[in-house]
Amino acid sequence: MARPTTEIVILPLKSGVDIDDADSPAGKVVNDTISVLMQQEGVQRAYKGLHVENPTILELHVDWDSIDAHKKFMSQTYYGPTIKHLLSIVDGELDVYHANFSVHPPSSALNPNAALATEVVGHYFSADLSDSEKSTWESDLDKFAKVLEENAQGYRGFLGGWVVEEQEHKEVDGKTILWLSLLGWDSVEAHMAFRETDAFKDNVHLMRPDFKKASTLHHVKFQPV
Repeated sequence: MARPTTEIVILPLKSGVDIDDADSPAGKVVNDTISVLMQQEGVQRAYKGLHVENPTILELHVDWDSIDAHKKFMSQTYYGPTIKHLLSIVDGELDVYHANFSVHPPSSALNPNAALATEVVGHYFSADLSDSEKSTWESDLDKFAKVLEENAQGYRGFLGGWVVEEQEHKEVDGKTILWLSLLGWDSVEAHMAFRETDAFKDNVHLMRPDFKKASTLHHVKFQPV
């Protein structure tokens, strides 16, 4: 049976575009693209939002029945023109990859009815990460999730999963594998307040094993499309 997956798309927007205004040129481009996307066989749901720390970056999360369902969309004759239309508001290249989250759909960390702000954390490891190290990492994640549940005010949910495609990171030589974590919060402020607590400081080592090579963190206020 095919495994459901989540496509993640990172779009650096051109300066001055306003995608929040549905009547603006950029807003129409985004809505046109989403309209085509949501008509595809195998698409389940999608969320979009701007990075809080850098509102010129748009992030999309699209749940699919399988990677093959997404690939089928990419094989359609109208896919190229659809992406070309989207690129008209993009400054740079799209970053597209797939994550197999531990819980599908990952709505507990994305849906604004469940979480008003999503902490998105990328954990980068060497491509030759051992099965034992993977097991240790996933076990420590479960321990940290329990700390969140018992101590974090405004915390709404945690999930994560391995990214299918190998990745690159400017601080790491060679290819890496990526674990993507999504944490739902009532607000960015709730997350930042938790980082000042003893519960965080006493347990953050669980997220920083010696074999982790790099990490990234940002927040997104996702909305369903």
